[in-house]
Amino acid sequence: MLEEISVLPDPREFDDLLFDPETGHIVREPPGKGYGYWVGGHKVFYDQESEQFVIFYRERTPLEAGRGGRCAVAVASDGIAFEEVWTANKEAFAASSIEVGHPIRSPDGDWRLYISYEVAGARYWRVDLVRGKSLESFDVQGRRTVFQPSDFGLGSLKDPVVYLHDGRWWVYLAGPARERPPRKAGKVLARPLDATLLGRSEDGVYFPELEWVFEAPGTDTWHGRRARINSVIPRGNGWLAFYDGGRTFYDTYEEWCGLAWSENGVQFDRLEQQHPWVRSSYGCVRYVFALERPSAIYFYYEYARADGSHDLRVSVVNR
Repeated sequence: MLEEISVLPDPREFDDLLFDPETGHIVREPPGKGYGYWVGGHKVFYDQESEQFVIFYRERTPLEAGRGGRCAVAVASDGIAFEEVWTANKEAFAASSIEVGHPIRSPDGDWRLYISYEVAGARYWRVDLVRGKSLESFDVQGRRTVFQPSDFGLGSLKDPVVYLHDGRWWVYLAGPARERPPRKAGKVLARPLDATLLGRSEDGVYFPELEWVFEAPGTDTWHGRRARINSVIPRGNGWLAFYDGGRTFYDTYEEWCGLAWSENGVQFDRLEQQHPWVRSSYGCVRYVFALERPSAIYFYYEYARADGSHDLRVSVVNR
C-alpha cells in the first residue's frame, strides 16, 4: 500500500490575507527615536464577554539603556484605539528584560497572562503565569513559573503563543534549535539558532512535556536559521502559521515574516518563498499576530521605521 504524501499549499493561496504594513494604524509609538527603541512583543485576545480586544506589549530601549523595561495590557472596542489598564516594569519580575506576553481569559472566567522575561543575573529566559479576577488586578508577586527551561534540559524558553483548543491549553514557545553546528571537510557550518516547541496541558499550569514542532532548515536564505511561530489560524483543512525567520544572530532583532503550514497544528512546514511575506521598506515586520473576527482578520505587528525604531501597528483585512 502506497504511503499518502502530504502536499503543501502554494503560498499564493493566501494572497487574500496580504496587507501593506506601511499603511497600518499605529497602535503604540516607540519610547524613543533610533535603533533599539521598540514597542511590540505583543499578543492579542478577543474577549467575547466584554466584547473587547485585549493586547499585551512591551516597550524596549537600547541594550545599554535598559532593554525591555516596561510592559502593559490595554483594551479597545475597535481593535485599534487601545487604553492601558495594567502596567509593570522589569523590576517587578526581578528581570533584566521583558519580552512577549499573551493575555487570555480562562474558561473559569478569570484572566491569565503568560509572560516571558530574562531572569536578572541568570541570562536565561522563562515563562511565568500571572493571574487576576480582572485585567487590572494582575498580581505579579503571585506569579508562577510554568516553563522553566532547565526542567526540560533546555537553555531558554520564551515568547508564548497561547490557545485553548479542544478543551486543552496549547502554548507555542520559542526555544533552542536541536542541531549542533555541523562539521564537514574541516569546516564548521552555521547552525539553526532557534525553533518552536509546543506544550499541551489540561489546566494551563502544568505542562509535562514539550515537542519541537517547527524548525529552521539551516540554509543560507532569508529565513534559514530562525523559526519562531508568532500566531496560528485555521485555514481550509489545516493551520496557517506566521513565523519570524532570519539568517544571522543579528536577525534576533530584525526578523522577517514567513508562512508555515500544518495539517494538525502540531508539525509545521514552511511554505517556500523567495522573499518575506510582508516587510517594511526600512527593515523588518515581525511578531505578526493574526486575530480572526467574523468580518475581518486583524494583523498586529512590530514595524521598522526609517530611524531604526519599531512601532506597533495593526492592519485590518476584510474577509
